[in-house]
Amino acid sequence: MLQYDRFDPSACAFPRPRVPALPPLDRRQLGPARAAPPVPRRHFARGRYALGAAYRLTGVGPTRSLLAPAYHCRTMLDPALVLGAEVALYPLTPELHADLDGLRRVVAACRTPPAALLLTHYFGLPREVEAVAAWCREQGIALIEDCSHALPFTGASATRAAMGARGRYAVSSPYKFFPCPDGGWLWAAGGAPLPPASPRGPGVGAELRAALQALRACSRGPRPSLLDAAAAAIDAELTALAVQPAPPGRDWRETSEQPSDEYRPQEQAIRGLAVSRGIERRTDLQALIARRRTRYGQWLQAVDALPGVAPLFPELPEGVAPYMFPLRVFDPAPLFHPLKRMGLPIWRWDDMAVSACAVARAYRQGVFHLPCHQALDDAQMAWMTTLVQAAARRA
Repeated sequence: MLQYDRFDPSACAFPRPRVPALPPLDRRQLGPARAAPPVPRRHFARGRYALGAAYRLTGVGPTRSLLAPAYHCRTMLDPALVLGAEVALYPLTPELHADLDGLRRVVAACRTPPAALLLTHYFGLPREVEAVAAWCREQGIALIEDCSHALPFTGASATRAAMGARGRYAVSSPYKFFPCPDGGWLWAAGGAPLPPASPRGPGVGAELRAALQALRACSRGPRPSLLDAAAAAIDAELTALAVQPAPPGRDWRETSEQPSDEYRPQEQAIRGLAVSRGIERRTDLQALIARRRTRYGQWLQAVDALPGVAPLFPELPEGVAPYMFPLRVFDPAPLFHPLKRMGLPIWRWDDMAVSACAVARAYRQGVFHLPCHQALDDAQMAWMTTLVQAAARRA
């Protein structure tokens, strides 16, 4: 049974974000269809259900445990809890590599022998996998690569190709990169068996609704930004917010053996939408990668030498497409609340299982996930970066 540290922002009454956290569909992002990667895979509605299939295939269950990273989204653990497995959290370095010495100590304390280890390539940047893969082979433990933040098998880049190629299985979440409504892939490496393709689709009604929404988005075209003049008003808005402090939100700890509300067992065997696969294959991949790298670079410039913050990953490997820009905030509360009240889209993993890992405890609320996707326009980027600069200097 796990304990969770949780944050409830409902009392804060944060407004809707002024900028989309994930890329909306725009016909300018689409082009001719690409060939599917030559790697065996299965399609699911979400990456969490692809993870569940990987856990089952590697033997995770009541008698075999899962080794998972201490810094995590709860949906990474949910499928193992559904399978009735023990979940053991291993520590990470500040760069979010697996701490092998700490991993060995965690394994020694497991009540049940580990069946699989989940290794995450955070924010789309490859983490050290060779040493972990070698250790897993020595221990007879299956390695599962979590590429939910990455674009594996999507081009000539050796760095991208390396992600998802060392584990027995790999999982990705295409909707985090492509402007599609759903999607999760389970990949097999080295001839590992895959589950049979699910005969259950989302249904004709769901497919038609998704297709209609996609057609409307493409016919509507890009929406004009409403933030062209907003950057000039940031200081005045922050001053007004400071006069009327908002409730800080509720932070508490609970014990549970159940998966989170984000995991819906009735959806775990359903294929993702055909519309999503079509959008994914028709997205201009090279433009997507180039735009995301440009936006990530703009964030790096914007936060350089800002007080109280630092980029978690100050270097972007060649060819890599970042998922989000992770910003390390050393005193998060004075910055998180005004930014959220201003409508900045900030994601955090602040609903997290408790572990002995000091890095996970610090990053739970102290790493802000900020958008850097390909659909952001210059006005949106200028507003976001100016807002973070102004709020950081005030905090």
